Amino acid sequence: MEKEFVHVRALDRGIKVLFALESAGKPMSLRELGSAINLSNATTLRMLATLEDFGLIEKARAGYRLGLSVLPLTHGYLLGNELTLAALPVLQDLARSTGEAVSLFVRFGLERIVIQRVDGPSALRYLYPTGQRLPLYLGVGKILAATILPEEMEVILAIAEKARFASGEPFSRARFLEELEQIRKVKFAVSINERVMGVASVAAPIINASGETIAAVNIAGPVNRMNAERLDTYSVEIRRAAKVISDQCGFFKNPALSGGLSRLRYESTEERLASDYTM
Repeated sequence: MEKEFVHVRALDRGIKVLFALESAGKPMSLRELGSAINLSNATTLRMLATLEDFGLIEKARAGYRLGLSVLPLTHGYLLGNELTLAALPVLQDLARSTGEAVSLFVRFGLERIVIQRVDGPSALRYLYPTGQRLPLYLGVGKILAATILPEEMEVILAIAEKARFASGEPFSRARFLEELEQIRKVKFAVSINERVMGVASVAAPIINASGETIAAVNIAGPVNRMNAERLDTYSVEIRRAAKVISDQCGFFKNPALSGGLSRLRYESTEERLASDYTM
């Protein structure tokens, strides 16, 4: 029998306020917030007052923004998450041996999110801030996209077809689907000049005992260092690292397919993809 979940309406609304502010990436006015979560200004103001009492939001000159109390929550997540704890020493070793940035990603609705990053001595410093949401249709996102549901794929394709790579090249549905088929076979993905011009990366899936792809790990660096020979070498190293992490994560679940995150698949995530993303 499928478990039924009861949502507390006030809590649901308050969480939607937090997601709206995170998605905007800048302060929002009372009117903008009310419109984003489909509530009256009076109800939204009550939500804001409660969240402000807990330091989860704060007033800014241009309206409201996320508050300082959000940061300890992030820190607590990273300290208590079994996946990040298992992956950290592997990422550290890989960053030392390659000199590049090594990052860990999980699905977040129809996006991916950086949950851990380790910089090697030569790493590009601006690539993937922890907590940043990124598309599934390019870069390491293709590893996670290779196992999504058909209806989710159609949403992602509809958005991606309006975008371009950092190189200016248009997105190709046919090529993307071919890449995903290849990724399923070889268990790694290479991207060059896709999200950021001048950057190349190689990524591999982290797979649990049920065969689910629960995360992805990548090595990223400038194209002048990530030549064909090095990409070949790193494709072996990244798969080896992913297997080490996978072997420790046999019973982990994909957070995008369990609990409340499943609700994000067709709610705020789809709107965000439609409004925010270019390549």
